[in-house]
Amino acid sequence: MYDLIIRGGSYPDFDKRELVRADIAVSGGRIAAVGDIADGDAAEVIDASGRIVSPGFIDMHMHEEEFGQGGIKLDVSEYLTRQGVTTGVSGNCGQQFHRISEFRKIIDDIGGSYINYAMLAGYNYFRENEGIGWYDDAPEETRARIIDLLREELEAGARGFSFGLEYCPGVSTEEMTGAVMALREYDPFISIHFRADCDDCIDSVREMAELSRATGCRVEISHIGSLAAVGGHMKESLDIIREERLTNPRLCYDVYPYNAFCTIIGSAAFDMDWRAKWNMDYDIIMPLFEPYIGVRCDEALYEKIRREQPDAFVAAFALDENEVRMAIADPMGLFGSDAEVAYGYDIHPRVAGCFPRILGRYVREEGVISLIDALDKMTRRAAACIGLPSKGEIRPGMDADLTIFDPDTIIDGATYTDTSIPNKGIDRVMIGGRTVCAGGELTGDKPGRVL
Repeated sequence: MYDLIIRGGSYPDFDKRELVRADIAVSGGRIAAVGDIADGDAAEVIDASGRIVSPGFIDMHMHEEEFGQGGIKLDVSEYLTRQGVTTGVSGNCGQQFHRISEFRKIIDDIGGSYINYAMLAGYNYFRENEGIGWYDDAPEETRARIIDLLREELEAGARGFSFGLEYCPGVSTEEMTGAVMALREYDPFISIHFRADCDDCIDSVREMAELSRATGCRVEISHIGSLAAVGGHMKESLDIIREERLTNPRLCYDVYPYNAFCTIIGSAAFDMDWRAKWNMDYDIIMPLFEPYIGVRCDEALYEKIRREQPDAFVAAFALDENEVRMAIADPMGLFGSDAEVAYGYDIHPRVAGCFPRILGRYVREEGVISLIDALDKMTRRAAACIGLPSKGEIRPGMDADLTIFDPDTIIDGATYTDTSIPNKGIDRVMIGGRTVCAGGELTGDKPGRVL
């Protein structure tokens, strides 16, 4: 007897490049059988007629909960599971809110999470804890201590580590390369928030490509839209990545499907004369907190917020949407929400709607990418990139992390002025065969863990 049988749906067969109608049986948290299971008995049967039963989506770029800001709450994972995400790669942009062992203990103590976490260690986090300023060079002895701390995180289960070069310009190429080389024996996954965008974008792409080539490690260029869709450099950036991948397939990128990035207004990203650099004005900036939701900045408001509330989150509508489409469509890229909950502020809609937006707007409505290719990026290819061999495909023996959705109705709901609007078309989200979200509502079951 099976724990669960999902009847009548279609699943993506990535080798055949098609959707296949089949029943799916689950036992002990894993897929037990795929095909015609008409005579099988199960404790639970789900009718998925007219639906797609996909491997759970894997978010290649998110930021885990910052416990202590809002208490022990799972805000990020709640938003992501409602999108169909079952595993998120966290600790990006050099940020890390907790040591891996501490985060794992908290998740275990509260009985689990709504998603699984594949965690990275944040290089900026350890550098700042050593008292090194954003623009300062780190002495050799400090670099050595950071490498030791990163090694501790890798031993504790980190999949790799991340750099936020734009936020911490003092991290030189030499310092970054030295850290990766020192820990290369772990085959770490390296996620990098670029050094500079716009006219300096191409040099940033080349720096990240050269790091991957020199170290032999997996390097993912973070949220390429906010790097190359500002100033019209996407085609050239993708051409460089494509050329590099001919001999170094370990280089890739992630992208989110929006035309605005989000960061704190006091960050180093705004330290330069960004208006001249981007050829844009203050009105591209929209504060993500009351009483300014929906209000575009002028010079006075921008300067007031940057001076009085430097930790405030803002959206910057600086990305060319056609260039974002280019990154979504290209077969080299993967998808990441860049989800992060800013306590005391509102959130960017990507936190709530990234994956249904891709499947609804860019697959069904605009035909930017095919359904099978989008799902492949969200599941099998993402699992292979981060190193999760038991996830990302529908076949016997794989983890029963599953997302059931209606391809005809799936769409995002959240907007820049109202992130509470629910997504549509996602029927059920499961981790290990246990339902964490049904009809957009959380079930309270939390089988997610730190992988």
